[in-house]
Amino acid sequence: MKNDFTENVQEALQRAKACSKELGDSCVNTGHLMVGLLGDRYSLASRVLNDINIFPEMFRDHMKKLPRETSEAAEDCWHADALEVFNRGRIIRKKLGGGKATTTDQMLIALLSLTSGVAFECMREFCTNPEEIANEIVEAMGYEIADRPTF
Repeated sequence: MKNDFTENVQEALQRAKACSKELGDSCVNTGHLMVGLLGDRYSLASRVLNDINIFPEMFRDHMKKLPRETSEAAEDCWHADALEVFNRGRIIRKKLGGGKATTTDQMLIALLSLTSGVAFECMREFCTNPEEIANEIVEAMGYEIADRPTF
């Protein structure tokens, strides 16, 4: 697995893989990743999303209605957008808190920074602004919005 991710993130990645398999998708995309990360019910980010009524089950059920992504996995079983989330999560970790391992909150901020992919499309259909949600998570973590990296 990814050595620079917390145990909670590694568990989330396993949930994302299970979601991908359940939906019959060939690789793990950002929607599956969102479902996996939201499954960490103790993260601040998950609580922020739950406060606006976004839950992993709801996200997974909505993904079933979307057209399937046809691109193949870029690395192992991960879609290129999911790999970009990993990279952005590491950048966010360095900017917000440091530490040796990327957390669920940092990964969700990274995921919300993408402006394409299944997770982004679901958030748009839920009439939510991913940028605003990411800012709420940053503030809940005790940082200023200006501290958040932009991509």
